[in-house]
Amino acid sequence: MGELHRMYDEVPPPSPVVLAEGRARLTDLARDGGRRNPRPRRTRGLLAVGLAGVVTAAGAVAIAVQGSDGGGAREFRPVSAHEVLTRAAAVARLEPELHPRPDQYLYVRSVVAWGPGRTAPNKPRGQQTRERWVSVDGSRTGLLRAPCRRQPAKSCDTPIAVEDRSAPLPRPGSHLWLVRQLPGLLKRWKPQLDAPAPAATPGRDRPFGTWSWYGMSDFVQGYLPPGLRAQVFEFLSGVPRVKVDEHATDALGRPAIALTQNSGGARLELLFDRATYRYLGSRFLDLTPRPNGGDWTDEAESGAGEVKTTILQVKVADRLPSRS
Repeated sequence: MGELHRMYDEVPPPSPVVLAEGRARLTDLARDGGRRNPRPRRTRGLLAVGLAGVVTAAGAVAIAVQGSDGGGAREFRPVSAHEVLTRAAAVARLEPELHPRPDQYLYVRSVVAWGPGRTAPNKPRGQQTRERWVSVDGSRTGLLRAPCRRQPAKSCDTPIAVEDRSAPLPRPGSHLWLVRQLPGLLKRWKPQLDAPAPAATPGRDRPFGTWSWYGMSDFVQGYLPPGLRAQVFEFLSGVPRVKVDEHATDALGRPAIALTQNSGGARLELLFDRATYRYLGSRFLDLTPRPNGGDWTDEAESGAGEVKTTILQVKVADRLPSRS
């Protein structure tokens, strides 16, 4: 023990990045029963994590405890939604910050996957890559680029219209508007967390008067400054009755932790990387019975609409691309 104390004194304290990585590895190993991930990992700072990070991680992640008989049997406590979101907030604060100007666009590239669903279980799983350009201050028409409905090998462009040109700039819902208004909204919504989450109509309601689990996902699907994205995750960490699925996958099939709530006849899952707790995207499941049918070449099958979205890239663009 004296040797360990001396080693601890000689090793400099680990950085927040190293601590986050160490805790993530410990959690990942605990859930996988100690099996090692074959992917190469960085090892710098592991000694410091072993000495300084274990104590802080052990009380908050999936903990190995001794069996009730005092023997060698070990069991693991599942990670909670609060723990996942607290770690996601810490990771978000380490992300690089963009500094878009009001006259620029935020570009988001994502993968969307769907199906197969209940009424057509033999249909293939659908998947496509989409690109979106959105005006930073809401003053300009944006653009959505996705495979064409009838010719998936070709890209088709759809304008993203300005909803209300009479509204002052930055317009409500735009990036600049969120940066200014969201911190105050989070404070206003916090007392509402003890009440049942209000129902939301997917694609219509925007949670500016009251918060909603569905609406909050809209904020993190695009770009938020690191500190503000962390505030959103910290806000959500206080939401009660959030279910955790540690064996979910994202739109690319990668392992993920899913945090789930039902609202308005639908289920929305926020997906986080199992190893790093970085936000990956979302999964939407329509729980409302619908008539059979639906165009499988273009959208999720309507009898059981299940759509996963994974964010691939976010950056700033000066202008819209040439129309395809």
